[in-house]
Amino acid sequence: MDIYIVRHTSVNVEKGLCYGQAEVNLFSTFLQEANDTARLIPDKQSAYTITSASRRCVQLAEVLAKRPVVQDRRLMELHFGDWELKRWDDIEPDILEMWMQDFVNIRCPGGESYTDLYNRSIECFKEVSAKNNQNVIMVTHAGVIRCLLSFALEIPFQKTFDIRLAYGGVTKLVFEDNNYSVEFINRV
Repeated sequence: MDIYIVRHTSVNVEKGLCYGQAEVNLFSTFLQEANDTARLIPDKQSAYTITSASRRCVQLAEVLAKRPVVQDRRLMELHFGDWELKRWDDIEPDILEMWMQDFVNIRCPGGESYTDLYNRSIECFKEVSAKNNQNVIMVTHAGVIRCLLSFALEIPFQKTFDIRLAYGGVTKLVFEDNNYSVEFINRV
C-alpha cells in the first residue's frame, strides 16, 4: 500500500505567531498550491483519504479527493495550549526556555508535549495502515509528518526537525509485509 502524507498549503499568518491547533486562514494562492500538490499523487480518486480536522487540511483533502473525506482529530498539529495565537516573543521566556530544553516530554501550559502528539499520530497511522488495502492520502501538519517519519524510519523524534517540510509537500511511505519504507520526503 502506498501512503501519501501531505502537508497543508501555505497559511496567511504573521511571522512569529504560535498557531498549532488554532484555525488560521490559507494564503490566497491556495487553489494553485492545491493543484500543484494534486499532480504529485497518482490515482487520487481511488485512495482512502483521511485528514486532520483543521480547516486548512480539510480544504486541501477535499480538493485532492474530490469527494467527502474522513476527518480525524489525532492528525491535528501539536496543541500549544495557552500559547495558541500568541507571538513567540510574548511567551514568558523562562517557561519557553524550559519547554525548549525538553519539548519532547514537557507539555506546553494547557497543551501537549511532542510525546503526546507522537502517540496519537502513530495510533491513527497504525490503525489506517492495518485496515486499508487501498492507497491512502493523509493530509496533516509538519509536526505529525515528523512523528510518522520518526516511527517509519525508527529515528529519534528530535532528529526529524532537521527535515524541511514545505507547505503542500508530499511524502510517500510504502507499507508492505508489515514494514514501512520511505520512497520520498517532501516532494513539491
